[in-house]
Amino acid sequence: MPTFNKHERSSIDYYKVRRDLDLLKKKKGYNTELVSLYIPHDRPLSMVVGYLRNELSESSNIKSKSTRKHVMDAITSLIAKLKILPESETGYILFDGFIPRHGPGTEKEENYVIVPPEKVTTFRYHCSSEFLLEPLEEMMRDKGTFGLISIGRKETAIAILHGKKIATVTTLTSGIHGKHRAGGQSQRRFERLIEEAAREFYKRIGEHANQIFGELEELQGIIIGGPGHSKYEFIDGSFLRQEFKDKILATPDTDSDGELGIRRLIQTSEEILKETEFMKEKQLIDKFMGEIARETGMVVYGLHETIESLKNAAVDTLLLSESIKTVHIRRKCGGCGKIDTFNLPRDEAEDKIEEASSGICPECNSGYVSAEIEQVDLIEYMGYTANQMGTDVQILSTDTEEGAMFFATFGGIGGFLRYRYNY
Repeated sequence: MPTFNKHERSSIDYYKVRRDLDLLKKKKGYNTELVSLYIPHDRPLSMVVGYLRNELSESSNIKSKSTRKHVMDAITSLIAKLKILPESETGYILFDGFIPRHGPGTEKEENYVIVPPEKVTTFRYHCSSEFLLEPLEEMMRDKGTFGLISIGRKETAIAILHGKKIATVTTLTSGIHGKHRAGGQSQRRFERLIEEAAREFYKRIGEHANQIFGELEELQGIIIGGPGHSKYEFIDGSFLRQEFKDKILATPDTDSDGELGIRRLIQTSEEILKETEFMKEKQLIDKFMGEIARETGMVVYGLHETIESLKNAAVDTLLLSESIKTVHIRRKCGGCGKIDTFNLPRDEAEDKIEEASSGICPECNSGYVSAEIEQVDLIEYMGYTANQMGTDVQILSTDTEEGAMFFATFGGIGGFLRYRYNY
């Protein structure tokens, strides 16, 4: 299976960690048989081996015969791995344990070695019926959050931009009527009532915003926009806490308020948000779609077309959706050495691989029983190929509207070409 330089943290590395994290969340064991090990970047692996040997001795006192055997086997496996691992600039996170397939007696050992995206600072050894994942989840959490308020006198929406996700937290309506004459009521008195209603509405907006933003960690900034002067009336009043006023980055004019206004707010704030993962992904896919619309011939899409272009060093930047659930299979005939490759949906791969080891090779009439069969995640395979060709790789989410469209329309596979390439 292809491997990567552990100190060059690419988007493929991050994808692999997220994929393993999703798998680990589903793993459950019996009793306290699953071992989690967090090793700081500055702790010698030889010291960790010594610690595990002591734990191995202690685990011999576990009363349950099954639990004792599984824990001791897991610790022994971890010691063996640590002896061959190189030093890492960020440390290591290891998981080992016996996961039941159907019921008692069907447990099978699984192990994972993860090079974390950030430095591990605290040593942790943990035995439980589940793997200890909270520290790893914290490392993988998107950093940087922006608060968005699209405000108008009739409707206001408060949203959060976090990583590649936009979530509208609440939408408020005021019930304020437009300025008009009512029977027997002076215009001045009517306008005063409107202003009082507006202040009450701003007060409600402030209460919601103060609560929502107060619960956020690492709030980088707030953008408040909308049509007219409502945004300035809200900001100039005492509705928003001063700590949040100090984080206001811009107050752009938009042609809409409420939830639709949130989209307009983001569009008018591209310069401010340009370093966010959300905006980088949006601009990348917008550029890709622009090349297609202009028929420049400088993009490629589709599985087979992209792989061929990639292998011929024609791809400058490879675009892959993290929602691709495909396995790349490589089969080498044990008789003549003929190599076949094919791709299968992840949930079908296990059954199909058994079929791949049967049948007759058309080249030498030998049975595939002795064939060498390897499988690897398709994203990982294409990322490895890209690394060999000096191609940049961008992993796209489906959290953004653009990312979801890229996956639905192009199967989540495409790229920008270095030169026009004829397939």
